[in-house]
Formats: sequence, structure tokens, C-alpha cells
Amino acid sequence: MTTIANSTAPVSFDALLDKMMPHFRYYARWHVRRKNRRGDYDDVMQDLTCMALEIYTSLIRCGKEVFYSPIMKYAIKRYQDGRRFIGSNTRDILSHQTQILGRSDTCQLSAIEVEPGTWDFGHYNRNHDPAESVQWKLDYEAWLDQQTPRDQKIATDLSYGYTTGEVATKYGVSAGLISQYRRRYADSWNNFMSDGYEPI
Repeated sequence: MTTIANSTAPVSFDALLDKMMPHFRYYARWHVRRKNRRGDYDDVMQDLTCMALEIYTSLIRCGKEVFYSPIMKYAIKRYQDGRRFIGSNTRDILSHQTQILGRSDTCQLSAIEVEPGTWDFGHYNRNHDPAESVQWKLDYEAWLDQQTPRDQKIATDLSYGYTTGEVATKYGVSAGLISQYRRRYADSWNNFMSDGYEPI
């Protein structure tokens, strides 16, 4: 590993970055493989570059000599400690920084447990082929059109994953009533999917 020769004149960041990039690429590939987050490669590279620039700028302001190796190592260390420039909006539930802080987590829809017989039909089945998916969407929209405007809103909120309590608060009713609506919607859906459909 070579370093820039000592000099009283500042070395350009581009010159240092050219030497740091192979190390950043190696670390980014290792990081995304370890975390199994292939889509994060570009974000990791941008984070490391931004951190390196920040470190470089601080050194120049202090009149310090700059070398690529310490800057590169310190940038990687900062990243490992959870420092982020990319996706640092802590109000975004998909932000990696938010997940590091333990403020949110994500999981597959299939991992959500739904009370049997209440709203199972509202969840899209990823095992469906394209034709079945289209058929399900058409059936669901046709069923929803049969409901009253208020029932359409409540059913839509429930299908989006809002809890019974959240929907009850939104519409100013009791949680028990929303639970009754869940069962009624499920029964209505089952009737709709059979020959003996009767609107609720």
C-alpha cells in the first residue's frame, strides 16, 4: 500500500479518491454479501466517498497533511460504527439508519399473522401466477364496488394493514365494532366468491 509523498501543498481529493476506490469497492462488496442486501452497494459506495470527503475537508481546514490510507480506514470505520450520509432520514421506515437505531423493522407480508377468518382474503398471494393475480384484483374490486362508501373506506384501511384500534379511532367507533366489520367483510367475500353471493 503506497501513500502520497509528504508535501506542504494540499493533495487534491480526486487524487486520493482514486487510491481509495479499490478499497471502498472491496469493503462494499463484502458488506452487502454479509448483510445479504445487494441493492445497498451503491449506497455504501456513496456513503464511504462522502465520509472520505468530510474527513479530507476537515484535515485541510486544520492545515494537516493528507494521506489516502488513514482517510480510507477512518471512513470505513465510521461506516461500521453506523454513520450514514445516504438514507439518513430517520422518519423513513425503510432507511437503514432508522433500522440501525431500532426505530423500525421490515418483514415479508407473508410473515404477518392474521386472525383466521377475518381478513385473509385482503392479502395478495405471491404464489399466484400473473393470470391469478389479475383475477384476484378484478374480483376484489368487484366485491368492493358492492359495498357502501363507508364500508369501502373501512375495508380498504383494513386491507392496508391498519389495526382494529387504529381504524376504530379514525372512524370514531369502538374496536369491537370494527372486529364485527372484519368478520362481516370476510363472510361477504366468501359469499361473493361462491354462487350464492348476497350483498351485505
